[in-house]
Amino acid sequence: MIEGSLDRLHFGDLLQWLQMGGVSGRLTLKDSRGERRFDFIQGRICYASSTHPTERLATWLAGRELMPVAQLRKILATSMVRRGLFTDFLVADDDIAPEKVRESLTDLAEAITSRILASQQVRFRFEPEYPVLDILGFSLNLEPSHLLMEAARRSDEGPAIDVEDESYELDVVGEAFENLFWVVARDGISEEEALNGEQVSHLHDLVRDIVSTLAQWLASSPGLVPLPVGQLAELAARRTGGQPPPLFGLPHTVWNQMVLACSVRQKDWGGPVTLGELEGISSDLDLWDELADSEVFHRPDAGRLDEVIGQVITTWSRTAAAAAIPLGLDPEVASLAVHLVAVPTDLVLWVLTTLPVPQQGLRRALLSHLSRRVGTRLAYLVDFPAEIREILDLREATPLGVCLHLGREFLPSAATWPATVPDDGEALLDVASPTVLAAAADAARQAAETADAETVSPD
Repeated sequence: MIEGSLDRLHFGDLLQWLQMGGVSGRLTLKDSRGERRFDFIQGRICYASSTHPTERLATWLAGRELMPVAQLRKILATSMVRRGLFTDFLVADDDIAPEKVRESLTDLAEAITSRILASQQVRFRFEPEYPVLDILGFSLNLEPSHLLMEAARRSDEGPAIDVEDESYELDVVGEAFENLFWVVARDGISEEEALNGEQVSHLHDLVRDIVSTLAQWLASSPGLVPLPVGQLAELAARRTGGQPPPLFGLPHTVWNQMVLACSVRQKDWGGPVTLGELEGISSDLDLWDELADSEVFHRPDAGRLDEVIGQVITTWSRTAAAAAIPLGLDPEVASLAVHLVAVPTDLVLWVLTTLPVPQQGLRRALLSHLSRRVGTRLAYLVDFPAEIREILDLREATPLGVCLHLGREFLPSAATWPATVPDDGEALLDVASPTVLAAAADAARQAAETADAETVSPD
């Protein structure tokens, strides 16, 4: 394996070196927002792919209007659930000419190359032992030198490429991890907790194990999350008569259906923003049984955690929806947002149950920092609607974030769940007036009181 950074080796030189060597294998190029991959057979590029949402082959095909978006989404979603190659399912569908796919793949490879040439801080890895597939009917036969020329022409003739520099990855190596560890230690270990060198070293290794577990899962996941056993049972109970089940109260199921719904980007449509809209798309995809029955998407019993998440989602959805009305937002949008933003925190909590941290302060600090990083990374990877990404990214206050913030205040375990406005609520006045905020808070309080009354058993 060969790896390095493109700040020391120009991408064009790397491609020409691989071409001249007549090598076979996979070249992976990673920046702060994802991975792009070129597969080589004897020095020629036979396939290109990317984890960037705008560079997926299905999205590329949709943009060229070679197949209906709904059909492409169905094919891609099926490949994700069955953990197979999208191109294999595309071949089986037999509704698109191979030459059209090759044209789109070639165009995609040129676009990817252009963006790599314009990117900063790109790391590369070449794996000569990677089992590259010569995909029948869809393989390219590109000389890297020709690809570079076309990419350069595209850059000269086209508009400037928007290269975003935000980091959406969970770094676990080198300086990035050390910075994360010491920030977590600063926030999570008080002055009263004097630790010796051996204890600090132990915590360092423990935090590395926790972050590595999450990072490995993120690297191998298409964005789908494992389902808690309690939600699997509830989902089975709701799937009656062949009808799609209602999604309310099933956050991990909502997350997975949202991943599938957003798998193909469409022009002028950012994805479903209400549970009802998501249920309609999920009904068309009709992958309920496969998702629920596949053991790949089952997670071990987490005991109390699995019970708490359902209770939290039910109450928080109601309080956030109530707060939405005075703020002039659709309550259904707030309810869907609650289901989604709670999932990354639940995932981190799940890892922390398997790799327990003895210090409560450090545990809270890890939960806060890692939940935001995991949520932001996943939301970008699966291309959630901008409204959801903004809340998880937490760079500025938004009306939807304020709804969730006010609704969260009435949860018994409020501190556990993610902040949805920056600066611990100090930015609320950037969104609404004190009068409107007070009305929204009162509405959320009334919804919480009603939810509490419904849970009290009669004498």
